[in-house]
Amino acid sequence: MTLPVRLTPARWLCLLAALSAAAWLWACWCLFPAKVWNDVRLAPTFALARGVPLYPGETSDAVGTWIYGPLPPLLLWPATWASSAAQALLTAGALNLLLTVGAIAAVCAAWPAPAGRTLRPADRLLAAILAIALWPGATFQFLQADNSAVALGLVGNLLLVRSQTSAGRWGAAALAVAGLACKQTSLGVVAAQIVWLGVVAGRGGALRHLGRCAILGLAGAAATVGAFGWDQIRLNLFVLPSALPWTDEPVRRLLDLAPELSIHLAAPALILLLCRRAVWARESPLLLPSLAWLFALPPSVLSLMKIGGTINSLQSFTLWLPAALLVGLAAARVTRRASWFYAGAAMLATLICGARLARLPSPLLRPLVEHYRQADYLARTFRGEIWFPWNPLVTIYGENGFYHGEDGLYVRFLAGHALTQGHARANLPPHLCVIALPRGGNDWGIALSLRPANAQRSDFGFWTLHSWAPGPAAAAPPAAPRD
Repeated sequence: MTLPVRLTPARWLCLLAALSAAAWLWACWCLFPAKVWNDVRLAPTFALARGVPLYPGETSDAVGTWIYGPLPPLLLWPATWASSAAQALLTAGALNLLLTVGAIAAVCAAWPAPAGRTLRPADRLLAAILAIALWPGATFQFLQADNSAVALGLVGNLLLVRSQTSAGRWGAAALAVAGLACKQTSLGVVAAQIVWLGVVAGRGGALRHLGRCAILGLAGAAATVGAFGWDQIRLNLFVLPSALPWTDEPVRRLLDLAPELSIHLAAPALILLLCRRAVWARESPLLLPSLAWLFALPPSVLSLMKIGGTINSLQSFTLWLPAALLVGLAAARVTRRASWFYAGAAMLATLICGARLARLPSPLLRPLVEHYRQADYLARTFRGEIWFPWNPLVTIYGENGFYHGEDGLYVRFLAGHALTQGHARANLPPHLCVIALPRGGNDWGIALSLRPANAQRSDFGFWTLHSWAPGPAAAAPPAAPRD
């Protein structure tokens, strides 16, 4: 006869923390379709699926906002099987959650414990819950190239520390290079793996891994250029990102992000400094994640200081966090007050998830997709006449077509590659007389510069419509955005 497991106060708190984390993830999924950036970032996947260029040319094709590697759109491919824009976004949101949560779960389930210490299943579960609570909320609510880059980096590092075989190290190198195929600045994991092998396996091990990464990187680059063309790759992955201006208020950017930076930068730096003898040791299970944190920092900070850069650019913290939590829990297990520590950690996770849920506009019990039902009606009513500058999925499903995205036009303008008149006209509705923007949503002023002077403004549910009688105004090229 099996005796029932006794639920101690610490276990009750862990259960409460797990439920809080699950509620937080559910709320993020429900909120996902309401974020216009996700519509914009999912459109490249549909471009791939329907034979439309993922990377538009200098003077051809509909301009989007994808200036990252080709792998994230491929990972979201199942979203293209959905029957509507709303369902596609919900599918993409679920895939986005599974990618990150799956990587966290894998690391927490299999990362090695420090020498002479053990990690029980409950320890590993609590570490995963804490990681989800501390993870940047934007990861769960937005499609970002960084999401897949970090997830692949976490699994790649796990494979490297768990495998001593050549095949395992090839797999780790492949996942590290795959991170570069997500975002071209994701160099931290590659560098960390090479240096870590240099420490644990000597110079020969490091050089062999450098060779693995180089071979896989060159093969991936050749395949990418072969699939999309060198001119398009050069323009969208290198020219445009490098030409984007730096923020003209760097101090304000840092002050605005100070709360997040104190967690992403200051906290790990302090821990790595205070525990340096334990961390920076050959046998330390935290050595590889700490190297990843260190090497991912320079490109992350540089990305942060570009126009539009924000906390998602900092990959360092998330590459380090799961293993750091496991090592911390393993250290706490040998103390006399371990149960109190566990109860406090579970309570902290519960409070963080609860605070995040409380900051949402309202309790999210169902996905927010009503605005897409309204958009589908508008697309059918004004077929060939309506432009959704921030919601390309509506046009993809409503007209099986691709028009310019306003953020893509804005990126081209900022980078000094504004569109020609012919290029602008060729990828707008043929009889444009309605511009539909989400009420209270993003607006760079480019789309609205197409309005004639007599355009009327009206609200339709979740949408603001700017309409006019069809005529020559529809052929006007986008103007420069307003200040």
